[in-house]
Amino acid sequence: MSLSEDQLAKIILIRSVEECDPNTLPENVLAQAFHAAGQSRIGVDWLEKRAAYLFERLSTRYQSVIELAKAPAQWTVPLCLAAFVIGLATNLLGPVEEIHVVRNPVFFLLLWNFCVYLGLLAVPFLPRKRWAGIKLAKGSNQEGDSRAPAAPPPPTSRASLPLRFILPRLWHFFQRMTFGFRESKAYGDVVKRFSINWLEVGAPLSVARWKAILHLGALGIASGAVGGMYARGLFQDYRVSWASTFITREESVDRLVHVVFGPSLFASRFLGLGIEDQISVARLLSPHGDDADGWIHLFALTVALGIAIPRALMALWQRQRISQLTRGLSLVLDGYYGPLIEAPIRSLIDKQIDIGAARFAAAVANFVGTGLYEKQIVPRLYAFRQHGGKIGDLKADLQSLSESFLPALKTYITESAAPAFQKDLSARVGELIRLIGADFSVREPALAFDAIRLETARYADTGIADPLSAAVSVSFAASISLAFATVGGGLGSELGIAIISTLLGTTGPVGFVIGLFAGTLAAGAALWLGKESLSDAIMNLPLPAAVVKTALWESRFQKLIDDGREQCEESVRVEVGKRLKALQPEITDRIMSKARSLWG
Repeated sequence: MSLSEDQLAKIILIRSVEECDPNTLPENVLAQAFHAAGQSRIGVDWLEKRAAYLFERLSTRYQSVIELAKAPAQWTVPLCLAAFVIGLATNLLGPVEEIHVVRNPVFFLLLWNFCVYLGLLAVPFLPRKRWAGIKLAKGSNQEGDSRAPAAPPPPTSRASLPLRFILPRLWHFFQRMTFGFRESKAYGDVVKRFSINWLEVGAPLSVARWKAILHLGALGIASGAVGGMYARGLFQDYRVSWASTFITREESVDRLVHVVFGPSLFASRFLGLGIEDQISVARLLSPHGDDADGWIHLFALTVALGIAIPRALMALWQRQRISQLTRGLSLVLDGYYGPLIEAPIRSLIDKQIDIGAARFAAAVANFVGTGLYEKQIVPRLYAFRQHGGKIGDLKADLQSLSESFLPALKTYITESAAPAFQKDLSARVGELIRLIGADFSVREPALAFDAIRLETARYADTGIADPLSAAVSVSFAASISLAFATVGGGLGSELGIAIISTLLGTTGPVGFVIGLFAGTLAAGAALWLGKESLSDAIMNLPLPAAVVKTALWESRFQKLIDDGREQCEESVRVEVGKRLKALQPEITDRIMSKARSLWG
């Protein structure tokens, strides 16, 4: 998905608000944003949908901060007009009627721009040092960062460092001038943090915009200065003179004039303007000086050649660069975005594990219900009803059957149910990761999501373009199996013992069966045995077959068998679900670890 500058700015604004003023966004709003973005593909699209939802819930003051990302583009016209007025108001020809041909504001303006050009030419030859970025704000290392070390923010060029201090202060100034209020500390912190976070993403874009506005400002000052010269020349008779202690000869002054104004004089001759014929060094050295009209034209032409044209070309080049940078914006994911994006991924994986765990529990419950209950317990119950006997002996027999079933249960879990669980989970989670994988490019897997860079224009209208995605679904199955192997290896033993314990417990299916037998006889036996010795007596009381059949007639006995099967399988499902629920965070962590290595 390709993000516009406005969409990217919203993502960064929401981050800044959450870092500096988290109480602005209540928990229920954050939960609703998670749900609103849940239908989007996890990655840039998910972040954009979440930010767009939360942006609409911010106050107007916080929403206005987003305009800081485009600074100073929105101030171009006012700043250029102010620069023109400054140039116009400088009164470059001075309050007196006589001006010096070199010692005047126009010459100093030209000299300043010449120094700027030298500085711009020297920049490519300066050492390219990189300055470390601003540290992450408090709260950016949220829960989940413990799984991987925090990655440092990407380096920022020196050209953008002054903007970290200029942008917030300019914004505060304009806010106070426009609305006349002083911001709260939280609001000021959000503005400052937004400036820092935005420069981590769009420093080259912001620098290009400021360069463009500076070029346009210089053009405005130059235009105002030239306009001021002609405006005052309309209503005042100026004379241009020369005064110097050391340079007094006409030849020297003429040579100096041709050096200083050489390009302008050449352009005048080339264009046929005839400015050279309108000025005279001899008259310049006379007590009354030379007429200023020709010199004013020469000043204007010099400003056009030395300031207006170069600055206009550089501003145009910066505008083209701004257009390119706007299309090539990318989002750098650090310790804030990593857990934020990982949260929905973990949620989706957890859902897949829940589905797989439910199927695993049902399979184990069916195995126990068929292999133990139907094939072993039910025949023993029929034999007891048919031949009679002691309930204590029945319980001992059922316990022996259950315990002897434990090796078969262990084998089934470790060799059949757990591998099937792994394979099923691998297939579904692998497909999920394959769909997500096209939007992620991890530079350093060891840092988890901490150094991810999402090229926002890279996947525009290309679907799943990452060649890694095609291999993810194939390799991920083995990865999940390896990740789950240590978890599932001991699951058979632990789960088998837990199931047998549940089956033999007083609330389990075996206890349920014996309880019904004992309950059938309890009412009559209590009359002549007494309450204290009732339990032992019932367990050791020989029961003839006729008595058992009378107490458990056919329909009631069949209901006993059916209810026992249902409770047997239900108890197994509950026990398996409880065991896997405790293991689920570990399973998810292992899957996420493998997923990060695949993205890397």
